[in-house]
Amino acid sequence: MNTKTGNQSQASLQARTGSHWVILVHGYADSGLWFHEEALAFYRQGFHLLLPDARGHGQSQGAYVGMGWHDRLDIISWIHWIMEKDSQAEIILYGVSMGAATVMMAAGENLPSNVKAVVEDCGYTSAWDVLKYQLNVQFRLPAFPALTSAGLVNFIKNRYRLKDADAVKCVSRAKVPILFIHGTEDRFVPFEMSRTLYDACNSKKEYLAVEGAAHVKSAMVGGPAYWDKVFQFINQYIS
Repeated sequence: MNTKTGNQSQASLQARTGSHWVILVHGYADSGLWFHEEALAFYRQGFHLLLPDARGHGQSQGAYVGMGWHDRLDIISWIHWIMEKDSQAEIILYGVSMGAATVMMAAGENLPSNVKAVVEDCGYTSAWDVLKYQLNVQFRLPAFPALTSAGLVNFIKNRYRLKDADAVKCVSRAKVPILFIHGTEDRFVPFEMSRTLYDACNSKKEYLAVEGAAHVKSAMVGGPAYWDKVFQFINQYIS
């Protein structure tokens, strides 16, 4: 296993034959090493694996968490790194939770044609929306003044607004096909957000609701049917 480390991301690369690649993007407070069954599923399908650590996570540098907004640019940098190594690469973006928001935000950019599809699992509509939801659920507090104040401090320190990290706007601009996955019993990123995202997407799209799955548990609950759907979707767009 080869390892490449950058200023913003640390990633592990598992080399195999062929030109199919997947960038797996982890969730909040995790790292690329969080992926086990997910990485194995893609490995068994013959994919090269790239598992970067998001800013402020794992072995990456960074003093703040960008909720996917700045990380989307890092993912694009990794896409170009892959293309430098393999000009024929066919690249899939796969993200879970905050990583799902990250790949959706990346999908709103002008991606190279090497990027064939995106799979997002339990991503949120926007950083503002999910923090507002959690503030209410956990503390029974309104967005004002707590979240508004935190957002101002975040802008002063980190130079981005929480409302900038808006996956809904990004998927509405996307041209790459997207598979939206969400567990119906998700109490961290509410299930309803997945429908909002799906409806906003103007590119080719499919949807998978996993009955009874809590947050980041869709692959475990769905089992083989989950991966059947993921690879049935992906295989439409790769050679």
